[in-house]
This record gives sequence, structure tokens and C-alpha cells, in this order.
Amino acid sequence: MLKSPGIVFLIASAAALPAAAQESADANTPPEAYRRLMECRALTDPARRLSCFDDSAAALEGATQRREIVISDKRALKQAKRGLFGFSAPVGRLMGFGGDSDDADQVAEVASTVLQARRAKDGWRLDLGDGSTWEQNDTRDFVLSPKSGDPVRITRGALGTYFLSVKSQRALRMRRVK
Repeated sequence: MLKSPGIVFLIASAAALPAAAQESADANTPPEAYRRLMECRALTDPARRLSCFDDSAAALEGATQRREIVISDKRALKQAKRGLFGFSAPVGRLMGFGGDSDDADQVAEVASTVLQARRAKDGWRLDLGDGSTWEQNDTRDFVLSPKSGDPVRITRGALGTYFLSVKSQRALRMRRVK
């Protein structure tokens, strides 16, 4: 049983769903094993209710062990979103984590440090302490060249752009490449 506070997310693998169910399933529809478990609450006969819960819980556990359903808490989801910050694909929505209500939980800014900075023909390429690599995609330049250990702040801009500032200098437009 999950003891950490927060919302629990269930994600059904597309491979686990029959073809007809895949066509009609959307990201906001809970997996079948979870829906069956919730339907047990409506049963009034205690013996049928207990039997339903036992059968549905076993089915849900089996789907989890086969990795057809992944259960995670909100803290783990936030860490995953932070690790994916800067990639242009809407990874959260593709994985079933999306929806308009998740916009408030969206990571807007990340802080890290420079591990390595090098000048390429098209601008700067920075390897950061969080494991990400960013390339410049505008023509401006830093006033002071970035050095290993310098603090970095990356903010989300409009239309999928990102701005990276080193040591509180003017931010340059960057894209994440790793």
C-alpha cells in the first residue's frame, strides 16, 4: 500500500488494452482494473462486495506486476516532470499525466550549475549538474563567459522556448538536447 501523501496515478499501457479499447480510451479514462475495483463500492450485499473487492484487487495487483499499470504518487510525478524539463514533446500528456488541471503543477523554472561550457560555431553548449545539456539558439552572447560551478537558472518562455541565465546575467534562448 502507498503511504506517501498525494494523488495516486494509474497508467495503463496501450499494449495491455484490446485494440477496440485503445481506440476509445483517452488519457483521462482510468484503467479497466481500477474501474472494476471502484465499482465494487456500489454492491450492498457484504459477501458479494468482499468477493468483488478481493477479485478486483487481485486483478489490479496482477496488472501492476505485469507493468500494464504503473502506480506512482504526486511527488514522483513532480520529479519526473522536473527531469524532463526542456524537452519540446508534451511527455506528460503522452504518458497520461496531462490534462488542464496539471498546468498548475507544471515546472516553470529549474536551477542548476554549469559542469562544462564550450563555445560551438552556433553559440554556447552547456552541460549542467542535473545531467541536462543545453544549446544556444539565438545570436546574443553572455557578458561573462560561463564557467564550471556557475549557478544557472532556466525559465520556460512562450511557445515552447526556454531561457537560460548564468550568474544572473541576461538570459539567452536555449534548447535542451540531452
